[in-house]
Amino acid sequence: MSNNLEAILKSKAINGWNLFWLIMAPISLVMVLAMIRVDLGSAEGVSSMIQLSVRCAVPWLYLAFAASSLVAVIPGSLSRWLLRNRKLIGLCFAAAMAWQLFFILWLVGLHTDYYVHEVYVLSDVVEGVVGYTFLIAMVLTSFKFGRSRLTPKHWKLLHTVGIYWLWIYAWSVYWFNLFYYQDPAVPIDYVYYWSGLLAWGLRMFAWSKKRWRQSAAQTPV
Repeated sequence: MSNNLEAILKSKAINGWNLFWLIMAPISLVMVLAMIRVDLGSAEGVSSMIQLSVRCAVPWLYLAFAASSLVAVIPGSLSRWLLRNRKLIGLCFAAAMAWQLFFILWLVGLHTDYYVHEVYVLSDVVEGVVGYTFLIAMVLTSFKFGRSRLTPKHWKLLHTVGIYWLWIYAWSVYWFNLFYYQDPAVPIDYVYYWSGLLAWGLRMFAWSKKRWRQSAAQTPV
């Protein structure tokens, strides 16, 4: 069984850019079909598309965030496959977030009054701009032409700080939905809240496991 799984996970169809298109084609189809069904002439309709695009994007952020930790905590064919394709999964998150940016600009440009009076919060704007800045920088430096402009130390710093910022920003949205806002939360908010917390927990457990190993190696017998 494990050999069969290993062979499947090495298939070209679910690795590299083929995996990217395998993920993004259904997401884009969902977005297009939703645009047909939703009244995009109303601000509420555009806002619903912003929410949908985020829900399509966040799972791929969580997977990219937890990929290296899963290899340390649950080593195996599946976790190695996830780590091997972490860059493409991260790019899937970025591409899905491009849909969100498209609808945000649509809302700001065509429904400005609604945005100013119903949506605009300065702290959200600042956090969002910082998040998109990190995301764009991480995408550009995921390719050779961008990565070559940074030292390995600076590249690692950018991607480490960036992935934590994006995780915190995304996860905090669901925290606020569940524990701050008065409106009743929808079931999917609980799924995204707990899965985001699980992704963080895996990173903390992997970090602790690494520290334990280092401490054991330094302890004289």
